[in-house]
Amino acid sequence: MKQFSSLLAALSVSVALAGCTTTGSSKPDEPPPPPTLGGVDNLTSGTAAPMTYEQFARKTRSGTGANAVDAERYSALRDAALSYSAQAAYERRTWEILRELEAQSSRLSQEFNFNDVVYKAPKETGYVVPPVVSRAKEAITITDGGRESVAADEYYRIEKPGRLVAVIPSWRDYLVLGVDKTPDPSDQFLPSEKEERKIWDRYMAEGWRQGRMQAEEALKENMNLLRRDYLGMVEYRRLVDAGLVKSLVVSSSEVRAKGTPEELFIGQRRVKIENAATFVSDPRRWKPITRRFEVSK
Repeated sequence: MKQFSSLLAALSVSVALAGCTTTGSSKPDEPPPPPTLGGVDNLTSGTAAPMTYEQFARKTRSGTGANAVDAERYSALRDAALSYSAQAAYERRTWEILRELEAQSSRLSQEFNFNDVVYKAPKETGYVVPPVVSRAKEAITITDGGRESVAADEYYRIEKPGRLVAVIPSWRDYLVLGVDKTPDPSDQFLPSEKEERKIWDRYMAEGWRQGRMQAEEALKENMNLLRRDYLGMVEYRRLVDAGLVKSLVVSSSEVRAKGTPEELFIGQRRVKIENAATFVSDPRRWKPITRRFEVSK
């Protein structure tokens, strides 16, 4: 698929690393987790391939009559053909996309290696996924009904806050699409004679095209979200290193034993994000970095 390949080709990125502040421990920042790129993905194993367009068309054809079709029957055939074929096409195209993702698995794991951007949480309590920061250049905002304009050389925004997770994210969380199996069309909505088959075939082709397009649009949307989140985490770490962002603060505590009459926890460790990441608006606190404009101090 040309669109799929072009999306992947545009996603080569570099990783910039920064620190994460913790409290409740005198140890230095934990190192990033070891690489876990994984092996070959089998995203379609154990499932039969959904019907192709030709198979779906053969399955929905029956009857040999040649009667005229009234308006009500015409509408029912049209809606059924559009709906059933769109669902079948979406299922088929999603299956094809999963096969393509299997072939690109190693590359995607290298391009979007979340091991490089997440932090180990203190005391083996999981991982800290950093905030997602978006960046825009030459930002202009028009307000007051067009009477005022505000421009900025660069504009940053925290799109998603940092969070604690038990498992390191991967590209699969974004790109592996879930889809329900297409139900068989009800016999009452299938064409039963020649004129009905003409109506069905016409709208079946349109529904199939729409279903494939919807699957590809879903992939494109998820790919854009994956790229935004991953590069946004890289951007966050760069800004922390440059002093433009005050990193989120994680506290940790530990108790030997804790519980109730019904349950008991031994060696319980607790980690909490105390303060979210925030921007530093005072340029005097920024560290020297390469910028396209000078900052007065």
